[in-house]
Amino acid sequence: MKTLKITLLAALLTLSIGCKNDAEKTSVEQQEQGTLPSVEHDTTTPADTTGGASVTPENDTPAWVGNYSGSLPCGDCKGILTKITLNGNKTYTLSSQYIGKETKPTVYNGTFNLDDKNIATLDAEGDHLKFQLMPEDDMVVKLDKFGNAEQGGPAARYFLHRVK
Repeated sequence: MKTLKITLLAALLTLSIGCKNDAEKTSVEQQEQGTLPSVEHDTTTPADTTGGASVTPENDTPAWVGNYSGSLPCGDCKGILTKITLNGNKTYTLSSQYIGKETKPTVYNGTFNLDDKNIATLDAEGDHLKFQLMPEDDMVVKLDKFGNAEQGGPAARYFLHRVK
């Protein structure tokens, strides 16, 4: 587990500092194929979770509470480094930054609604984005505006994994 934490931290630092052009091209190609080597997790699509939010027994905190991060596809850049923090009081902080462009992260704060299928829908500040909460897999999955799986390539490109 510590190896996974260190690997994820190293991957995030690499993305935030920037890579050489060849390394960026390789990781983008691997991202498009859903096989990023620097992350040691299963990229298979997890089973659909239907039902309410699960709760951790030690403190009655919903299991989905936490920080998630990943690189989402981008039409005109190498990807969008996306970080989202989901709080137990149904507030969020969403940060998005275009990879390979000289831009600062855009940060959104607001609230979200959670339905009985564990789909979180952000408020207008978060452009009503939808995420499937999958605490048992330590991830959230970006969905399209209708709450369906994104169709822009391998499903693994839309996974945001828990950062511990």
